[in-house]
Amino acid sequence: MAEETKVESKTEPDYTKIGPVIESFQESYDGERFKAALVRYVRALQKMHAMDAYALLLLFDDRNEISEFHSNRIYRAAAEVNAKKNILLLVHSAGGRIEPAYLISKTCKRRSKEKFIVGVPRKAKSAATLLSLGADEVHMGLMSELGPIDPQVGGFPALGMKNALALLADLTCKYPGASSMLSEYLNKKLDLHLLGYFERISESAVQYAERLLPSHVLPAGKTASELANHFVNHYKDHGFVIDADEAESLLGDKIVKQNTKEYALVNDVYEGLDLIRFVLDMYQNKSFEYVGSIDMGLVVHETKTAAA
Repeated sequence: MAEETKVESKTEPDYTKIGPVIESFQESYDGERFKAALVRYVRALQKMHAMDAYALLLLFDDRNEISEFHSNRIYRAAAEVNAKKNILLLVHSAGGRIEPAYLISKTCKRRSKEKFIVGVPRKAKSAATLLSLGADEVHMGLMSELGPIDPQVGGFPALGMKNALALLADLTCKYPGASSMLSEYLNKKLDLHLLGYFERISESAVQYAERLLPSHVLPAGKTASELANHFVNHYKDHGFVIDADEAESLLGDKIVKQNTKEYALVNDVYEGLDLIRFVLDMYQNKSFEYVGSIDMGLVVHETKTAAA
């Protein structure tokens, strides 16, 4: 009787683990292979968490300001959803321009089937906080943070000039003898056009927040106008941490949800992407942003290094 030939079957990698993704670029980099492995990894995590009912979109980019690049990519991804599923948007961003953040929020709200949900694994600061205000639910955990949405100009708060003028006026009251010196200084240094511009862009941030908030059921005694002013004008430092507890106290537990299944998913995805980005930089001198759909959102580029 002839001896049977045994054929060994190749075991399919477990894409709920990070290993197959790192193996795809560790020895040599092939862009298509890396992208395919990363897409399979994110999809496997979504399936493992039983979150397939959502259209998972990503805004994973804390190195570049939110801009038209981000709003265009999210728009294309959301257009494919087109009310077939609820959108769950992972947001990891240090902020950026208010206008594209506002449009991202409105687009995802319009394209979601019933609810637009934002998941914040770590930070959604500044304009990313404004984006989150338009979501029906914001899912957060212990390391999640929102932040003030006070506009910045050249790295300085637009409200800073007004505060500086108030301080100078206070100093003049305390030291009347210095009033002529301060007046001469302001005459030489202060551009009234800039003062008016800074004031108006701060008011613009309030208006955008007011437009996003009215669709929500807000806590008793709180109005969209009051909350918008709070997020823009209350905090003294642009980097101030608005954690999950404070966010819930402001927006209510119907909007801010803590330690949910949705948060567990975006947190796992974030931790995987963050580690993969670190290892990719170490082995291949490359980094990436993941903005848009799981299939089409990846953008890989050479890591910028300082000139010698």
